[in-house]
Amino acid sequence: MVKSYLISIFILLCAVIIESSILSNLSFLLAVPDIVLICSIYFSLLNGKLYGETCGFVSGIFLDWTTGIPFGFNSLIRTIISYVFGFFSDTIILKGIFMPMITVASGTVLKAIIKQLSVFFFPNVGIYLTHIISYEFLFELVLNTLLAPFFFKFLNLFVRSLSISSTKDKVDNA
Repeated sequence: MVKSYLISIFILLCAVIIESSILSNLSFLLAVPDIVLICSIYFSLLNGKLYGETCGFVSGIFLDWTTGIPFGFNSLIRTIISYVFGFFSDTIILKGIFMPMITVASGTVLKAIIKQLSVFFFPNVGIYLTHIISYEFLFELVLNTLLAPFFFKFLNLFVRSLSISSTKDKVDNA
C-alpha cells in the first residue's frame, strides 16, 4: 500500500511539473489542460475515497507550492473533488473511452464550481479566477475531456503498482 502511495505521489509530482513548467509556457494554448486533475480522478476511481482524498490533497499541495495562489486553495479543491469521485470507485469502470471522458468533464465542471464558491474563504484568489462561462474554461473542459481516455489508458499500464486491491473487474489490461 505504501508503494502505491509513493508511485501515485511521484506521478502527481511529474504531472505538476509538466503542467506548471511546460504546458503553462505554450503561448498557443488558451488554457492549460489539468492533467493533475485527470490523474487524481483516476486514483480516486481506482482506490476509493481515502486514497483519492490523500492523492487530491498531495496534488493540491504540489500545485500550491508551484503556483502563486495562496497556500491551501488547490488542496481544498482537489481534496473535495477526489473524495467525491472516490464514492464512485465501485460503480464506474475505468476502461473504455466515454466513461473517462464523462468523469473528467464532470470533474472539471465541479472544479470550476468549487473555485467560484471558495472565493468566500480565499478572497485574494478572486482576481485569478475565470468565470464558468468563458472561453478559457470551455477550452480547458474540452482539453481535459479529450485527454482523459489517453491518460486513463496510460495509467492503466501501472495499475498493478497503483492499486491497493484487486482490479480484475475495474480495468481491462488487454
